[in-house]
Amino acid sequence: MTHPGRRKELQIFSPPCPCCAEQWPDCFSGNMHGHILQLCVIQAVASFLHLEPKTATVLRGSEVRFNCSTDESWDVMTWLLGGRTILSISEVHGLLGRDDSVWTVNHSLSSVSVWELVLMNASFSPTVQELACELLPTRISRSTADLFVQEKGNVRILEGDLSVQEGMLVTFRCQALGWYPKPSVSWVVNATTVDRGDYNTSSLQDPSGLFNSTSVLEMKAEASSAVECVASVSAALAQQTSSVKLTVVAPQTTQDHTVVIAVIVSVCTIILLAVLILILCYRKKRTKLSSENKFSSSSWTVNLSSERRSVADETRGKVNPGYNADDVTSSGHSDLRNRADSPINIISSSRLSKSERGRCFYLGLQWSKEDSPSRHYCLTSGSTAD
Repeated sequence: MTHPGRRKELQIFSPPCPCCAEQWPDCFSGNMHGHILQLCVIQAVASFLHLEPKTATVLRGSEVRFNCSTDESWDVMTWLLGGRTILSISEVHGLLGRDDSVWTVNHSLSSVSVWELVLMNASFSPTVQELACELLPTRISRSTADLFVQEKGNVRILEGDLSVQEGMLVTFRCQALGWYPKPSVSWVVNATTVDRGDYNTSSLQDPSGLFNSTSVLEMKAEASSAVECVASVSAALAQQTSSVKLTVVAPQTTQDHTVVIAVIVSVCTIILLAVLILILCYRKKRTKLSSENKFSSSSWTVNLSSERRSVADETRGKVNPGYNADDVTSSGHSDLRNRADSPINIISSSRLSKSERGRCFYLGLQWSKEDSPSRHYCLTSGSTAD
């Protein structure tokens, strides 16, 4: 006898063939689970083998999950990654073998087999990895999905914290090393994203398949700012940030330097002029003194010659009544007598002091025994001079 409630559900979800109600009893019973309703509808149409999700993108070392479901009967379910078997499951005995990096969870119902594969530590590969679920033996033997494992590298601003004057042009360089695929590099200044046209980014791929990128930002220092370089790939949480601080100080005014330079130049000019004036005055005074000495010497020589000529004219070789021999032995002229025994040197009057010139002149007149009385001289020791 058919239960009234079941008859009502059969009216809503009628099986496509008379045997469907027996093949999928859970889909047409009052005890049907809500989360497999869609599978039951697909089961009512045709047999299936599904691997979900069809595409997964994760970071290296992350955990990733796939579900393989089928309504076909099978003996062995095999999981392959990149063509390599990583797990086998027996419908009768369950998991065959054990791997610490891979484990499974059975979500099967009476009419649908659902097995979940969990990869604990996704391995990096520069190419897309194919994940396959195979059933043996079945009509639909294989279903595949794509696994894309990305690599998150590191990022660093090379310049570090900077302190510059206002208005200067500042350059920041950011390196993002060890990324896959090529990272997206952006700049943020004071929580505002910089336009892409204001910086340049270049990337190179190394032999291991990883990308190294360099981004250069040039900006005018207008105010103190926090500068950030952000590198990322499409996988969730795959973002790295490096930040530095830009400190802007007021520029030193050129007016202060101009005033100082002007003062220094003025002082140096005044000192130089004073030195030049002193040198010119000294040279002028020295020239004047030299001229006066020459004139005085010339005048005295003329006067002396005139006096000598006048005396000679008057005496004409006659005896000088004013001459006294005792004066020669006096203390005032003893030095001349002592020198008399030494070789006679004739010294011209131009080499004697004024007082000595008068004395010699006087003594010469007294001692006038030479044949030429017109020549007057002094007797002393030393070199001879006319």
